[in-house]
Amino acid sequence: MKFSKVIDLEDFSSHELFPYLQELAEREMATFGIETPHIIPDSKNWETAMALYAFDKSNLLKEGKIFAGIGAGTEILTELLANKGSIVFPVDRYLEHTDWSDVAPSGYMIDASAYARQPMHTGNIIPVHSDARALDLPSNFFDGIYSSGSIEHFGGLDGVEAAAVEMGRILKPGGIASISTEFWLDGPEHLPWFDDNCILFTPELLERHITQPSGLIPIGTPDNRPSPKTFETRKILREFLVEEKNIRTCKDKIHAYPNLILFHEGFLFCSVHMLLKKPLNWEPLSSAVSKVDHFRKIAKVHNHKAIKELTHFLNAHSHQPPLSKTDTTLYKKKWISKILISINKFVRNRPRLKYFIIKNLNRFPKIKSFLRRKINT
Repeated sequence: MKFSKVIDLEDFSSHELFPYLQELAEREMATFGIETPHIIPDSKNWETAMALYAFDKSNLLKEGKIFAGIGAGTEILTELLANKGSIVFPVDRYLEHTDWSDVAPSGYMIDASAYARQPMHTGNIIPVHSDARALDLPSNFFDGIYSSGSIEHFGGLDGVEAAAVEMGRILKPGGIASISTEFWLDGPEHLPWFDDNCILFTPELLERHITQPSGLIPIGTPDNRPSPKTFETRKILREFLVEEKNIRTCKDKIHAYPNLILFHEGFLFCSVHMLLKKPLNWEPLSSAVSKVDHFRKIAKVHNHKAIKELTHFLNAHSHQPPLSKTDTTLYKKKWISKILISINKFVRNRPRLKYFIIKNLNRFPKIKSFLRRKINT
């Protein structure tokens, strides 16, 4: 199976990708209270499986290897690599208020286990607040890098080039980068993509703005055309997002998926995975290196603002006046919230109990509505 390719329906029955898809299916089915793994064609699981497959074949899935996740948020791949004994540095703008703060929360830097889907080795995860376009990470340090569904949101092609250079810089010579992003299949000729905050890459754009600037070498020849059967599964993006929000059971997920090829505002697009290796004589494009310097100045401004906001928040809450009756009520509510958070952690690691609770709460819709928000069901 090729390392660099677009997503395809046949990949989900590939014997080479099966072990990694199976591992993801087991974790996913556990959240539904189901013991038997059921592999559902899901582009996010495909991206994760492709990264695991690439790292495994490169002999990196073992104890002591060091990874960086670029724009990683609370990515499940971070957990999986940590559980295999790797030291993982997920990187994102955790301490800033951005459009992506819901998937890159500041709390992740305090306790990554609070966002885990399953029990994990939290000591192996070291979250880092940093802009992907100007990384605060050492050069020639990491065995592997992963970036899944992030680089297309880095603020235009200049941001993509800067991030590509930085990935190359922090990799050890011989290290590999697994990158998944959005791939253009068809669309209007007068527009490159439907939103400047979501780049749809063509083979030419991948080469010009990721491979060449990074100074990294592609592993294998890419396969950039999905099969006819894959095209038949295409879904309208807006309709898919509505269905995805309402997933409560395994049957709901089977009905909503696959999401292999999506259609939005005249564009057809899908996931693509590329695997790159750092040569001994690594040399990035000089024009792209200068873009890193530009984004480092921007990152410095953003970091200063984040520190200022954090300092203001801490100062505002450092000296509290005596509690009034209203404050006492709020204080009690905070304690209730803490108890519910503890229940959340307890239930999350016991999928059967979670499924039992959900099933029986159907008889009490008001209580279920309240607890769904609090127990993360």
